[in-house]
Amino acid sequence: MSNAVKQPETLESWKQIAAHLERSERTVRRWEAAEGLPVYRRKHQKQDTVFAYTGEIEHWQRRRTRKLAPPDPALDPGSPARPADTPVARAPLFSSAYLSEHDRITRVIDNYIAGARAGSADLMRPSFHPQATLAGYCGGVEYSGSIEHLFRWIDQNGPAPRIQTRFARIEIFKTMAVVHLEVQGWSGNLAINDSRIAEVFTLLKRNGDWQITQKAFDWHLPGEEPDTLL
Repeated sequence: MSNAVKQPETLESWKQIAAHLERSERTVRRWEAAEGLPVYRRKHQKQDTVFAYTGEIEHWQRRRTRKLAPPDPALDPGSPARPADTPVARAPLFSSAYLSEHDRITRVIDNYIAGARAGSADLMRPSFHPQATLAGYCGGVEYSGSIEHLFRWIDQNGPAPRIQTRFARIEIFKTMAVVHLEVQGWSGNLAINDSRIAEVFTLLKRNGDWQITQKAFDWHLPGEEPDTLL
C-alpha cells in the first residue's frame, strides 16, 4: 500500500499554490500576471481570496515545458563560444511597483465581476470610464456602442451567483493595460446558462486610478465551440 500523501485537488491560497509549484508567492503571482497561470478569485466583502485547481496548474506546467536550451557560454566556460552578436533571452523582472499596479487592475476587474454576480450596474459602474464602449459577438450577432448598454443589460438580467472567472492575461504598459478574462456559468433572466465568454478589457490610468475604457467580448452559447487561432 502506498504511503504517498494525496495532493489536494484545490489549492486555497497563494501560499498553497506556491508550495505546489515549489516557488515563492511572488513568483506565482508574476506567473499569473504575465504567463496565464490559472488562478481564480472569490469575492468577499473585505478582501478577495484566490484558489486554483491542481489539474489545471499541472496542465499549465506541461504546456510550458520546453527542451533545455544549449548551455550559455557566459555561464559555462567549457561550452562552445557564442557569436558576439547573438542575443541572449532574459526572463522579465517584475518590480514591486508592477505587482502593485497588477493588484489594483485585478481589483477593478473584480469589481466588475461583483456587479455581474449581484446583477447590479451601480456596483460595477465605478470600474468604467464615463465614455467607455463595448463591442463583440453573442451567438454570431455583433453588438457595439456605449457601455450604458451593458449596464442596462446587467440590471435586467439580475443576479448571476454561479459565475466563475479566470484571468488569462494581464499586460501593463505604463498608463495603459489589457486584461483577458475568461468567464463561465453566467445565469440570470437574460443569459443562457452554461455560456462561456471571452472578454478583453482595455484600461487607462486616470489621476492615479485605473478605469476600463473598452470591453470586447465573444459570447459562446452552450454547445458552441469557441474559435481560436492558437
